[in-house]
Amino acid sequence: MSQHQKAPTWSRAPARALRRLVVSVLVAWIVPSIAVAQAPRIDRTTPTSDSSRWAFDFAPYLWLPAVQGTTRIGDETAPVDVGFSKIFDLLGNGDLLAGGGHFEAEYDHRISFFLDAFGGTARPSTNLTFGSQERLSGVADLTMNWAFFEFGPALRVLDWAADPGARPIEVDVLAGGRLMYFYEKIVLRGDGRSGFERINSASTTWVDPFVGGRFSVPAGPIDILFRGDIGGFGAGSDLAWNLIGGIGVELPWRPGAARTSLVLIYKALSFDYATGSGSGLRRFDLEFRGPALGLRFAF
Repeated sequence: MSQHQKAPTWSRAPARALRRLVVSVLVAWIVPSIAVAQAPRIDRTTPTSDSSRWAFDFAPYLWLPAVQGTTRIGDETAPVDVGFSKIFDLLGNGDLLAGGGHFEAEYDHRISFFLDAFGGTARPSTNLTFGSQERLSGVADLTMNWAFFEFGPALRVLDWAADPGARPIEVDVLAGGRLMYFYEKIVLRGDGRSGFERINSASTTWVDPFVGGRFSVPAGPIDILFRGDIGGFGAGSDLAWNLIGGIGVELPWRPGAARTSLVLIYKALSFDYATGSGSGLRRFDLEFRGPALGLRFAF
């Protein structure tokens, strides 16, 4: 990278738009839960109409992701290392916020349609050394805003209960798409005699197809949950994978027709995406992973 090159500066409007988008998504997940809590009680044990064969569930989540990898905009490359040791420092400074939600409509215990949304923002700083001939030291201040929307059908291939009335083992196959929105700003500041500042920012949107599966296995008072999928295949990311594992515990709270559960999961999402060339090059090779806590409403 040339020390005298001035990288272009983009508008901050994408960052503001992403923040509004994340807030809108979270509100969209929270408002239905209030409606569920106020819904009249319905007996689902003896279906009498086609409409009663539908089941719905909704769960808002708070997510605490570590973020690691590299990002590149044009000639500027910055490492990203937000480990678990830094998460609570960033939270305390207001530099990390992430959450999401899950909504699903299931028909006759056979086929369902799901929508998952996770979004957030992180503003870490990283010390780095750069320059091909003269090694220079400095600091990279990053701003990353992201939103991931997953959608598609799920087909039930196993629904088996050991005893009548017991919770069944459920296995589904999945296919769908993951809409990815990513905004990043890199501010490079040199130290000492190399004092300078360069700013570069960009936003990118793409869609990754994926295939995968999930299962739920009852184990005493809890349910063991797992989901895995792989995608990208060069259509968006070169490769993207997503793993979720956790447990669910049903609660005695019964608001209206809903059953409630406390859900604790660990979510890991990795992708390697590149587009453009030269000054228009954008590349994100990142992994998000961390625990999430949610409250599930099923009705």
